[in-house]
Amino acid sequence: MGGDNGGGADTEASERHTPIALRDISARWTLERPLALAPIDLDVPAGTHLAIVGPNGAGKSTLLAVLARHLDPESGTYFLDETDACRMPLPAARGRLAVVDDSPYVFASTLRENLRFAATEPTDGALIEALERAGLGAWLRGLPDGLDTRLGTGGRGVSGGEQARLGLARAMVSQRPVVLLDEPVAHLDSATARAVIDDLLSASDTRTVIMVSHREDGRDGFDRVLALQPPLP
Repeated sequence: MGGDNGGGADTEASERHTPIALRDISARWTLERPLALAPIDLDVPAGTHLAIVGPNGAGKSTLLAVLARHLDPESGTYFLDETDACRMPLPAARGRLAVVDDSPYVFASTLRENLRFAATEPTDGALIEALERAGLGAWLRGLPDGLDTRLGTGGRGVSGGEQARLGLARAMVSQRPVVLLDEPVAHLDSATARAVIDDLLSASDTRTVIMVSHREDGRDGFDRVLALQPPLP
């Protein structure tokens, strides 16, 4: 699943707490393929930090795709802030959601431009605060040109841990009330993964965070852990 932090979130929606409720939600990727997510009921009050775990084929990433409005459910109703999300215009629904996957894309541009697309005209102060909250403050201070440092092709290289934290910083910049994470630390060593997750949860104390992960790193920092099982054949 690709990251979807750009496009300028609606300010009113961004500032509103957004509870999530699923009622008898199931999903499959195509009609020809078996059910990928067994029917599920789920309530996620605003501000909850929820980890979703389970074996391969349990439907973890499928559930996240439904929540991100990247996949329409086959059955059931998905409520965002007590509104049927599948009847909302896509920009309105996605404007409440910041999506971070396991490999956030780094543009061949400045650090500022790599962050600012996630919101409408953010100030440099907001960008710096997001980097600090994502655990990149010391990294930023060590860059030769600060926010004007070029990243990616032709610029400064970015490590796996820095890349993961950049994805989290974009989510912070977006000000969206729900953060959806699809295996955000899949490629990191255990110590780095735990540090990234700890920084994320600390920076998202008022936001809803839903993370899919095969790993155990940092799960103890979540309010709840939901274990999914593969759909019955």
